[in-house]
Parts: sequence; structure tokens; C-alpha cells
Amino acid sequence: MNARQKAKKYKRMYEGLLNSSMQYKIDTLRVEQFYPEAFITQVDGRFLREVIVRDLARDLVCDLKKYVDYHTEFIPSINKYRLYGEIKVIRKK
Repeated sequence: MNARQKAKKYKRMYEGLLNSSMQYKIDTLRVEQFYPEAFITQVDGRFLREVIVRDLARDLVCDLKKYVDYHTEFIPSINKYRLYGEIKVIRKK
């Protein structure tokens, strides 16, 4: 197959993907936190960002548990269990 034929093939595949009517279900995890004004105004900006990110991440993880798919596998050669998991995420470009 020459380069011209390959280009046509991939163009057809690309157009097919564009025209496909696949619908994705997107679940949005939201979290809301309240902080006192004194905390926001008196704390260093970098530290404040770390606290907020940590708090948001902690609360999101609580909601995320239902989306985690994990597996375990025993590896006899090293006498340990391997735990691996995945979360599929659809995000905006």
C-alpha cells in the first residue's frame, strides 16, 4: 500500500469517527468546601493552595471509590501481591 492509499484509508477512518454517534456518559464529581475568612486572609498563598488541594482531593476520593476498578495478583517468585487499579476519565480538551 503506497502513501496515497494509506492517506485515503486513514482519512476515511477519521471521518467515520467524526460521524459516529457514540454517546459517553460522564459523571461529574463535585466538592464544596467552606473556609473562614481569617484563614484565607492570614495564610501564605502557597500553603493555602496546598490545604485546599489536599481537602478537595480527600473529598473527591471518597466519591471516587465507586469508579475504581482494581485487581490483585499473587507473584510467587517474589512472594508478594501486586495490586493494580484503573479509573477511566473523560475530560475536556
